[in-house]
Amino acid sequence: MALVGWLDTVDPLVITWLDAPSGDELRIFLASAYAQCLAFAPELAVGAVVPDNYKLAQFFQTKALYRSQLAGSGDQIGADGMSVTVFPMDWTVKNLLRPKKVGRVL
Repeated sequence: MALVGWLDTVDPLVITWLDAPSGDELRIFLASAYAQCLAFAPELAVGAVVPDNYKLAQFFQTKALYRSQLAGSGDQIGADGMSVTVFPMDWTVKNLLRPKKVGRVL
């Protein structure tokens, strides 16, 4: 039950994911999503409590990465018959990590 980024494999969010991969495969997806979220998110102060929106962003990005390897779209790069499907970080995940401030209209 070691943490993989901001989540662990027995986190309530992860447990509700019915078709999730298991074991090492799940840890690889969690770690990859964490690396992507960490690169995009504002840095947290040392010792700060990780906000729930960061955990949710990692969870959503983990699911997106997992789904991307199950079904392709037309977003592929590569040569010589080898291709990699490219999925950008979803706007929902980005907004969880860097919420947009909306101005007020009076």
